Amino acid sequence: MKSQFEEKIRAAFGKVGEQWLEQLPEKLKEICNEWGVTIEGEPSNLSYNYIAYVRDESNRSLVLKVGIPGYDFSNEIQATKEFQGEGFVKLLKSDDQLGSILLERLEPGRMLKEVEKEHQIDIYLDVWNRLNRQPAQGLPPIHNWFSALLNPVANDLVSEGQIETALRFKKEIEDTSAGNVQLHGDLHHENILLEEERGWLVIDPKGVQGDIYFDYISFLFNDLAGDLELLEKRVNQISSRQRLDELRLRKAAVALLTVQVLWAVEDGAEDALEMYKVLEYLSGTIE
Repeated sequence: MKSQFEEKIRAAFGKVGEQWLEQLPEKLKEICNEWGVTIEGEPSNLSYNYIAYVRDESNRSLVLKVGIPGYDFSNEIQATKEFQGEGFVKLLKSDDQLGSILLERLEPGRMLKEVEKEHQIDIYLDVWNRLNRQPAQGLPPIHNWFSALLNPVANDLVSEGQIETALRFKKEIEDTSAGNVQLHGDLHHENILLEEERGWLVIDPKGVQGDIYFDYISFLFNDLAGDLELLEKRVNQISSRQRLDELRLRKAAVALLTVQVLWAVEDGAEDALEMYKVLEYLSGTIE
């Protein structure tokens, strides 16, 4: 298990994370025994959950994901169940109490960010449009994320005026919404993977509901590297091809990116400043 992963868990979850890390080896044994799987390895890019490549009794190569049990992980499990169908990774087993899910392994597992940028938008929108976006059933509202604007973390980036603007735009989106649907919440280049037989598929939903415009935002800013021309191209292409109100999309983006910048500051993320520069630029495109 990577020390960087352990440090990230401790930083994000404190004593709860420390305790979870201590118990993880025994928990993995329990899950493997109960589900009849054997751990074969783990990816190099562990984030806020433990991921392992496992093999079951039928010799299938699968993916085991284990997180800290609770509200967020339960929402991810529910969202994964709700999104089952075309365009989404198959869920085989789950356990809320253990904070674990067993998924098909996508091979070769190539991420969308590995595709040449001019082709990414075609794949992204194809996957986006195949997802099951029915009215949400019990998932928490994305509205909750904006509480970060009401009691913002101390920072030298986001001003009070920018927070007020984000809150105003967020209210505009909600007031003009056609209604809540289930959202992925984090649909970007690392969460769209290639499977040899089924094509490009989606993984790792956050598990929220809200206005559908909010589910385009993660892709806009991901794998951007400060390329504002690419950002504009994405905004224009998504608006045109999905028949969206481009100004409304920009406002949704400013509102949600303001939240994400504050989260990045709170987490000490290295890309907080880069995200803020994108926020400044995009805010300046709205009259």
